[in-house]
Amino acid sequence: MQKRTKENNARTSGLSYTTRYVLLFSALLLATNIVLGAVILRQSVSTVRKMVRQSMLSMSNTAASLVDGDVAGGFTADDVGSEDYEYILSQLSAFQNNTDIEYIYMVRQDGDDHYVFVMDADPEDPADFGEDVLITEALRSAAKGKAMVDDEPARDEWGNFYSAYSPVLDSEGRIACIIGVDYDADWYDRKILENSVSVGVISVLSVILTLLLLLVVTGNIRKKFTELNTDLSTLATDVEELATDLVSDAGYKRPERSAAEEDTEIYNDLSADDIEALSGRIRSMHTDIKAYIDHVHEKALTDALTGVGNTAAYMERTEKLEAAIGEGTAAFHVAVFDINYLKHMNDEYGHMCGDRVIKAAAELIAGAFGDSNAFRIGGDEFIAIAEGVSDEEMTAKLAGLDDDIARYNEANRDKDGTLSISKGQASYIPGEDETFKSVFSRADKDMYESKVRFHKEHREYDRRRS
Repeated sequence: MQKRTKENNARTSGLSYTTRYVLLFSALLLATNIVLGAVILRQSVSTVRKMVRQSMLSMSNTAASLVDGDVAGGFTADDVGSEDYEYILSQLSAFQNNTDIEYIYMVRQDGDDHYVFVMDADPEDPADFGEDVLITEALRSAAKGKAMVDDEPARDEWGNFYSAYSPVLDSEGRIACIIGVDYDADWYDRKILENSVSVGVISVLSVILTLLLLLVVTGNIRKKFTELNTDLSTLATDVEELATDLVSDAGYKRPERSAAEEDTEIYNDLSADDIEALSGRIRSMHTDIKAYIDHVHEKALTDALTGVGNTAAYMERTEKLEAAIGEGTAAFHVAVFDINYLKHMNDEYGHMCGDRVIKAAAELIAGAFGDSNAFRIGGDEFIAIAEGVSDEEMTAKLAGLDDDIARYNEANRDKDGTLSISKGQASYIPGEDETFKSVFSRADKDMYESKVRFHKEHREYDRRRS
């Protein structure tokens, strides 16, 4: 009797110590998960904010790519109502009507830290030409050549808005004007709040899922992991819907999945390895979210009409080359291109013909120099950058482009408009060129001389056209 009592006491004592260890481990695991959840929540909210701001910047960059810097840069009050002025205004109005933008407008720097309206697409209460613009840090940044979104909303006579600004360059690489897009502050804050709440719910669900894991320690492991996997599948769907809402456009292509990620039976078959199933689902969620973020970033740097790099991508590339020049590692060529008779084609055959020729030029230039090295910086102006190539290789690329243009025109003889491109190029000279701009200026001058020669050769055609 005494021996049995000692055995029972020992068993009870053993269970007590085990329970204490389990509870201590559970408490530590739960506390760790809460701290990690708080950190993830903060980082997720920051990521959502960044995605929304990146989407805003993509809108302003896309709108800026629609504007011909050479035309817009010369607008005066007398041009209001002219054909060129109304054409650009109609493009901005159409862009505004098909997006979440509240207002879209064109401004110009007029003196030190002074900016005025050049064009306003608001159909009800547009600003007058020359009217002062409310100055923000994002506007100042765009005036220096770097597109930016305001961190805080600004209030003026039209309301309270977050604004994004993108520079428009002329054919000489100068800032001709600035495109501004306004988003209603309530819309922006509501978008952030909605997604922050969603992420917060996800974090809370993660804590709940951790509690379920603690139950697995003392109970039916396979059953609890299966339930957890079901909840995580629902969570993955919520994350996918959230990201789709942020970047819902036809250009997005979902990344390919592995066989394990596509096999839905692994998530429902009780005989499958539940830990492997959870791991597969988490990897799938990570792949989707990363793809969405990469897609938004790519859109922000892509010209909407042609698919090559836009002004923002060009400015980003020039910054890298400036850094390489400073480090003494730069080796590159710059080519400048200008489509001949584009305005004539737009006037005679319509802008659909002009757009077709612009797209063809972009495709051929990108084919010669690579998709990541071709940029559209204006209506009919393109720049290509070739790094690490010799003078002979650069000459071969340009000659190959001429052959491609000839083949294109031969294949499209039955269509309106002939593709003709004036071009110039220059190479970086170590010790002589201190900035990227000096190389660009030589290439631009070479292009201008090429264009002069072209018009001399086609003087009779120019005379008839005039």
